[in-house]
Amino acid sequence: MKLLKDVHYKKHVLVCCNERIDRECCANVSGKEIFAELKRWVIEQHLSSDIWVTRTGCLGFCNKIGTTVVIYPDKKWFLETRMGDIDKIKQELICQ
Repeated sequence: MKLLKDVHYKKHVLVCCNERIDRECCANVSGKEIFAELKRWVIEQHLSSDIWVTRTGCLGFCNKIGTTVVIYPDKKWFLETRMGDIDKIKQELICQ
């Protein structure tokens, strides 16, 4: 096992992209698209050394409306997130 030291991201964004066949899931409500847009935006804004965007499995809030996005260390949870909500999340990421 390796321990990665000295990683200094200011924020870590977790985007649920979980896929299920037996019930609602974030993959069916734009989870992958929201992840891709946030990742693209972070790179485009030259924030890659400060913000880490990660796809996750289930975060426990499956629904038919939108995906779950979490920002750490802020401990901010955005449930039922849709593409139209991305600007609010971007704003949260640039606010210190």
